[in-house]
Order: sequence, then structure tokens, then C-alpha cells
Amino acid sequence: MKIRSNRLATTAVAALAASAVVLTGCSSSGGAAPGGAPAADGAIAPMTLTLGHAYAVDSLQHRAAEQLAEEVSTLSDGAITIQVFPAAQLGSWEEMQEGLEIGSVNMVIESLGSLERYTDLAAIEGVPFLYEDAEHFFEVWDGPMAEEILTTVREDSGFQLIGALYRGGRQLNSTRPIESVSDLAGLKLRVPNQQTYIDTWQALGASPTPMALNEVFSAMEQGAIEGQENPIDVVRFSSFYEVAPYVTETNHLYGNFHFQMWGDTFDGYPAEVQEILLQAADTVSSTYRETSVSEAEANRQFLVDEGVEFHEIDLEEWREPVAGLIDDADPQVQEWAEEILALRG
Repeated sequence: MKIRSNRLATTAVAALAASAVVLTGCSSSGGAAPGGAPAADGAIAPMTLTLGHAYAVDSLQHRAAEQLAEEVSTLSDGAITIQVFPAAQLGSWEEMQEGLEIGSVNMVIESLGSLERYTDLAAIEGVPFLYEDAEHFFEVWDGPMAEEILTTVREDSGFQLIGALYRGGRQLNSTRPIESVSDLAGLKLRVPNQQTYIDTWQALGASPTPMALNEVFSAMEQGAIEGQENPIDVVRFSSFYEVAPYVTETNHLYGNFHFQMWGDTFDGYPAEVQEILLQAADTVSSTYRETSVSEAEANRQFLVDEGVEFHEIDLEEWREPVAGLIDDADPQVQEWAEEILALRG
């Protein structure tokens, strides 16, 4: 397991979350105090959870957060309230994840790969060009391997991941057109602070720069970076197309978001609360996938109408420079990757 990163930022996260709870007059159930214990009449005692994410208020991620809050409230007869904080109001996703550990945040919407700084096993999400297409990805993540991966990551990192919110393929979004691998030379590209992402884009010839998502728009606008890579809905709803009007359809990664929680905190909730959270997350996951798939073409058309220029790639040309990266991965990641590759059509 990797050593925990610097946690100085958690002070600010904790203060923000605590202030939110005080302002609403509700009690939080984070940390060691599980909350939600059954009342004398057998009902779930009132509890309030905070959920944060780094995405825009009109994004699909925020809609998922609000749907989860509604589902949980309904299933608990109003006993469990989820307060949603979008657009990095509680800090970057790194800071919010640190908040999960100390109980100042209860849930965060982020990907499996975002846990790579806690466990090398999370790198399975960042292996480039691992999936042939969306159907290949669904075959893996609707099957038994998904539970194996998430359980193993939980054991090694401490994070409990529930639900599976399909993100779609990640695309390259840039301030100048990228049509071939040679065009990537020196491209100043924002990437998440995940080693597999950094290694991938270095191998392809770009100059990757880890940066918080909420800093990307201004950095591209000011010329500090020349691009970012994310699913197409992020390009639209974070308005990146306004400063980076080129999209190269790489589909270099496919992945899910999850509702991330601290495992010990989740285990401390009463069984009824755990079941409600799991059931609600499954419902949201189903809606999210349907919406993500159905809105993909509409998002692309929106960008076309806004003047965004799309480019396709020669897949083999892009695969070749990164083919050897898997050799440096954790042996368990290599084993999972081999199983996934074996399912290619």
C-alpha cells in the first residue's frame, strides 16, 4: 500500500463541511461515530451525510448526486439526508478523499483510478487502450471481475466504492488540432495526479502536468496548458470547448465513477443504512449509464454546433508507444489486464 499523501488540506475541507452542517442544523455521521442507529421504535435515527464532487452543477455527475440524495431520502423515509456540494466546493477530489478518512466528508464521486496514490492496484483503470469499446468494458464491469477488483482495492486502500457510474471513453481536448501521435510532441496537457496517466502521455510524447480539474479552464485560457483529456460530457459541461475547440477521439480509457466512502465508516453504519446506500447507488448507476450512453451523441453534436473540430486516430499508431507500460505495473494489475485483454472480440 502506498504512503498517505500530505493531509494539510484536510483542515480546510473539514472546516467547510463542518460549517455546512452547522448552517443546516443537522448532525453529521462521519468518522468514528456511525450515526443512523435505530431509534426506540425501530426506525433509523436522523443522520446527515455530505457528498462532494468536482464537476459542474449542470453535469451528469451532479445529477447523479442529487438523484442519490432523493433515493436515499425516500428509502429511509426521510431519516437520511445527503447534502450535495458540487464544483469542488469542498476542495479538490484529493482533498475530499482525505476528508473521507477523517470524517469531514462522507461521500465523493470519483473514479477508481483516483485512488492510485493510495494503492498501486487502482492503476488498472489507467492502463491505456485496454478496452476495445464500450461493450467490452461492460462485459468486464458487469461481471465477477468488477467485484474482485473493488474488493481487493478496498482491502489495500481502505476505500469503499459503491455504484458504477459509466463515464464513457476519455478523449483528448486541446487548444490546437492533434491528428497523429507526432502532433503530441511537447503538448502541455493537464492530467489527473495519477502515475499511469502521466506515464501514458509521456510515452506518447506529450508533456503531462497534474492539475486540479477546477483549475483547468483558466489554465487553458491563459496558455499555461494546451489541453486536457476527459469524457466528452466534461468537455461540454465544464465549458472547456470555449478555450480548447479541438477534440481527438482517442477513447484511450474507459471507466466508471463510484460513490467513494471510507470503508471503516461504511462498516460502522447499521445494516439498514448500508443496504439503503447500496440500493440507492445501484438505482443511480442504472440511470447514469442509460443517460451517459443516450446523451453522448447529443453532447458531441452540441460541441460540433459550437464549432469544435473532431479528429479520429489511427489506433495502432497510438497503441504502439504505450504497449510496454503494463510491464511496469503491479503483478496483480498485470493479471487483471491479461484477463481483460483476453475478452477482446
